[in-house]
Amino acid sequence: MSFINNTIAIATTAIVTTAATAGLPNAHTWPMEHIMVSMDGANNLHAHVNADANSPIEMLRFEGETYDGNASALNDMYYTDQFGWILDGIVNPGAGNSIWIEMTTQTTGLETYEGGRRMMIDAQTFNPIFGTDASSAAWQWSGMMTHNWYAADTLGDYQATYRIFVGDSAGNAVDGFGETSVTLYLRAVPAPGSLAMLGLGSLVATRRKRA
Repeated sequence: MSFINNTIAIATTAIVTTAATAGLPNAHTWPMEHIMVSMDGANNLHAHVNADANSPIEMLRFEGETYDGNASALNDMYYTDQFGWILDGIVNPGAGNSIWIEMTTQTTGLETYEGGRRMMIDAQTFNPIFGTDASSAAWQWSGMMTHNWYAADTLGDYQATYRIFVGDSAGNAVDGFGETSVTLYLRAVPAPGSLAMLGLGSLVATRRKRA
């Protein structure tokens, strides 16, 4: 199986949206942050992402939004789909093999749900992955650009480290390929609208008190 280069003219700024559509979450104002996975001439995998512990990706909770079906896992959660797995160049794992991504460590309370291409949210499964709800820690990646959903119900900093390797259809590592790892950093913060409402509430309370 040959994985095709998916890095063709990808826009880095998302369209601003403020509400969910048809019971599904939107990307809101998030730009995409790609986890670039490549393979060198010696069949060694490499991964790179710009976000680090000093610039974590924010997970936001949007008051008043509720989602249907499997997407309801994001209800009342701080969440983001900003991270996206994407191939950097041509990657060939060999016939019958795939790129597998396995969660090795993560902060307690971090949840992950399977996503897809941002413009096709209605086709995403929102199935729990990477150990969420007792799911497998290993996820078989299709090689297509995939933005999974990260979520938490508590404010704070979160991180997850992943092992990236070539595996057969059952997820067993294949000899002859070098693996790699990457750590993603996230932070659950109040949505801007929530902060504004909190400020307005404080102002109203102050005026009432003075009155």
